[in-house]
Amino acid sequence: MKESCCQFGPRRQLAGILSEPAAGPVRATVALVSAGVTPKFGPFRLYTELARRLARDGFRTLRFDLGGIGDSSEAFEEHPLERRAQLQVGAALDYLASRFELGEVALAGLCSGAEDSFRYAEHDRRVTGVVMIDPFAYRTSGFAWRQLGDRAKQRLLRAAGLYRPLPRAAESSLVHYEYMAPAESTRILRALLERRVRLHFVYTGGMARSFNHRGQLQAMFQDVEFGDAVRLDHLPHLDHTQILERDRRTLIDTIARRLSE
Repeated sequence: MKESCCQFGPRRQLAGILSEPAAGPVRATVALVSAGVTPKFGPFRLYTELARRLARDGFRTLRFDLGGIGDSSEAFEEHPLERRAQLQVGAALDYLASRFELGEVALAGLCSGAEDSFRYAEHDRRVTGVVMIDPFAYRTSGFAWRQLGDRAKQRLLRAAGLYRPLPRAAESSLVHYEYMAPAESTRILRALLERRVRLHFVYTGGMARSFNHRGQLQAMFQDVEFGDAVRLDHLPHLDHTQILERDRRTLIDTIARRLSE
């Protein structure tokens, strides 16, 4: 595996790190889209570890800082805030295309990075795959019953001394992220499936308040035929940012396996 720094975008304001296989053919190219204000190494270095694992598996991977974060200066300031991430993802793919014969291209991201990847893929036919970790989720009719069952089970185990919940962070947060509306996600999902873009959804236990069962994804989009283009992994024992090394390893192994498929 080899790594190099790069700069791209207008006036080279955007900074990234390219991870490549040490030798042999490149299987595909992956661009990791940052989540929120997290720099290109990702929460607890998730993106760094994922990029290096993928490089060892034969994938070329670019992780980069969005404008005004980490090593990147502000970029596309003349555009509305909600449009800037899309333009920056496009600049990353343009940079990769200027240097390499891309072939298969996947976007991947956590939380807001997942939704930025999903939104961008609708408008760029170069994108052939999207990996989304804890993206949008909508409660369905079965959600509440499963939640009640899980809570009852936890109470019984707790009374028996077999379950002790992890300390919870304060409920209030300085940042509130609002997931995209169902109408928007349905429209994009249909467009991507029509193009045969491969989609990998990953939901962790950090999404338990919105997503709690493998079957929920199809229930969220009852009128959409997934076919064989959609893959889902539900990892309820992992938290949202994978603070534990073993959890990051589980997530990385899951993504690497799906990309290799």
